[in-house]
Parts: sequence; C-alpha cells; structure tokens
Amino acid sequence: MFLHNFKYAMRTTMKNKTTLIWTLLFPIALATFMYMSFGELFEEEMMDVIPVAVVVQESNPSFEEVLASLSKEGEDQVIDMTVTSKKKALEKLENEEVDAIIYVTDIVYLKVPGNSYEATVLKTIIEEYYKVRYVVTDIGKTAPEMMQNALANLRSDNQYYTKMKTSDGNQDVYTNYFYAIFAMSCLFASFVACEKIQKIQANVSPLGMRRCLSPNSKMITILAEFFAMLITQFAIELITLAYMVMLGVDFGNKYPQIILVLFFGSCIGISFGIIIGSMTRFSSGAKEGICTCISMILSVMADLCASGIKYSIEQTMPIINRLNPSALIVDSFYALNIYDTYDRYFQNIATLGIMSAVLIIISFFIIRRNKYASL
Repeated sequence: MFLHNFKYAMRTTMKNKTTLIWTLLFPIALATFMYMSFGELFEEEMMDVIPVAVVVQESNPSFEEVLASLSKEGEDQVIDMTVTSKKKALEKLENEEVDAIIYVTDIVYLKVPGNSYEATVLKTIIEEYYKVRYVVTDIGKTAPEMMQNALANLRSDNQYYTKMKTSDGNQDVYTNYFYAIFAMSCLFASFVACEKIQKIQANVSPLGMRRCLSPNSKMITILAEFFAMLITQFAIELITLAYMVMLGVDFGNKYPQIILVLFFGSCIGISFGIIIGSMTRFSSGAKEGICTCISMILSVMADLCASGIKYSIEQTMPIINRLNPSALIVDSFYALNIYDTYDRYFQNIATLGIMSAVLIIISFFIIRRNKYASL
C-alpha cells in the first residue's frame, strides 16, 4: 500500500509547477545574479602591499633601515613607502592614497584612520622594532660578548606577519550568501509540502474527500508524500549544487558532508510545510502566505540579504540560531569549511533531523484528529 501511494505521490510532485519554479529555477537564478555581482571576489588573493606615507621628523637610522627592508620590491615586500612632508602625508591619507602615516622620530608612532588589518600589520612592525631595540640595548649593556648570538636569534625570529591558512576550507565571506541560497531553497520546499498535504484533507479538495474515505492509514499517506517530496527536493538541491560548482563557487572538498546537509535541509523544509498545511484554522492562501513569510524571514536571518545578521543574532540571542533551520544549514556549511573537527557540524545535522521528526509526528496527530461533519 505504501509503494502504491508513493508512486502516485512522486508523479504529482514531479508535475507540480511550484516545485520547478520556486525550488529549482529561482535559487539557480539568484545564484547566477549573485555570482555575476561579485564572482571575481572569489579568486584567492595574497595580501596587498600596504601603501604608507613616512614623515621623517627626526633621524632614526635603525628604523629607517627597517622601513627600507620592508619596502624592498619582491615577494616579501610588505609596504610601499613614500617619504614626504607632514602636510602632504595628511592629504594622501585623506584622499585614501595611503593606508597610514608613520612618523619617524626617536619614538616612532603611527596614524591610521581605523582598526583595519593593514593597521594591525603596521602596529606589529613597530612593536617588533621596539622589542628588538630593547633587547639589543640591554644586551649591549649587560653582556656585550653575547651580542652576535643574540642578533642571529633575533634575525631568525624577525617575522612581522605570516601568510598562512588556518583551515583548508574556503574562508571567503561572500560564500556565505551561497550557503544562504541553499538554506532558502530547502525552506522553499515547504510551499509544495503545504500544498500537497492539504490535498489529503477532506475540507480542502474533492481529492481530499476521496483519500479520507480510503482505508489507508494517515501515517502511510503522510510518509508516502514526505518521501516523494524528499527525493524530488534532494535531487533539486544536488542540481543546484552542481550548477554553483560549475559557476566557480568554492565549497571546499567535503562533498559527502555537504550532500548530507542538503538532505537534512530538504527534510526540515518539507516537514515545515507539512505542519503548516495540516493546520485547519487557516485558508489555503493564508497557509501559503505563512510559508512564504516565515521562509524569507528565516533566510534573511541567516545572511541571505546582508552579511552579519546571523552573527549579530548569535551575540544577542544565540538560541534563535539554534532553532532557526536556515541558520543551522548555513552554519553546517561554515563548520565544514572552517573547522577541522565535525562536532559542530554533527550537532547541527542532529538538530535538523530531530526537528524534522518532531514536526512530522505533530502533523500526523493534527491530521489524525481532524473530524468532518459530512463528506
């Protein structure tokens, strides 16, 4: 009996225009427009040389030698140094021709417009200079015979920054938008689920009347519809993933784990639509509106429209991110790309699985309790 119901559920799901438009074509179109907007930013770049203006107010040969070394052209060049007057240096900073001004006196100090990454590098250079200067001066006073060894050790440690990755995954912030597209696509499966679950209710359609008169168990009917929609939606997510990879979006190399995220994401989207569709107090139009509204709100909260919203929620009310299925899907992608362990990833997957099961069970009891005066 289950296979019979499943076969016809698959046929009706595949013919559903909502499935084709909202869960396949719309996410693919959105991904295309996003990639066209900032696709070039996905190309990995090394840290740019930092343009700085140097104002020599008092001779400091040792620090000037450091600056000359750091501005030497080549692979290890850190700064692009322009020696100028104080007035011209301020003009260059205002016009954003340089990122900072270094004032050279016996005491070196730095002027930067904000707390940027470049400012951190330059501050580190100055701090390292003073550390070396202090050590050399102290050794010169207390143990001059150790000076040569000390200088050799300092040269081996004298690295102001290191270009390295803390993870093998793609850490580009723009990739989060594509994670959010997957989350939105999974939640859009609720549209089809809401529509199809209403068709097994006698007060919504003639088809629902006939299905209520059949001897089939409500649970068998719901599960047949669920698995038919799950297979269809999961296939759609795989197509979307393949399309994004062809575009050039870097999701890392953990594709089996990514596919598992999409599977459970499809589960939660369908389960969400089933429970909305099983509610008897709302009209069909109202149920569709609820699905659309909640899906979009949850997706926006997971950084679909602007980066940083999810982080702000995490800082103020983290429980929302733990319950927002869209945020859980995005965070699963993030955890795969950033962390070397799978603890956070499996925690998110388990939460999505439990939420899906709970919603399906609640939906079953709601539909089972429905009573009709006449058919």
